[in-house]
Amino acid sequence: MLADQKMNDGIAVPFFGRPAMTTSALASLALRFECDVLPARVERLAGAHFRLTVFPPLPLPRSGDHHADVATLMARVNAILEDWVRDRPEQWFWLHRRWPD
Repeated sequence: MLADQKMNDGIAVPFFGRPAMTTSALASLALRFECDVLPARVERLAGAHFRLTVFPPLPLPRSGDHHADVATLMARVNAILEDWVRDRPEQWFWLHRRWPD
């Protein structure tokens, strides 16, 4: 599931230190069905060559508050995305505005 897109009807989750509307579907489904969340990124290499890296599963929060757990998991996902963008900013190109202002 793509997690780096703006979702106007999503939830506000920190992204680069600012609230960003973020889809909650990934976290909702993972928590509901107790599915592993495996972060994966595809990096462009030379020409038409790519590298897929799959990372270890994220721990699922279980506070008893479903909405808080969704927000916590999506904050973890956004933090991973931040690390990836900082590591390889040339790999990212957004045409949409991630922040409202």
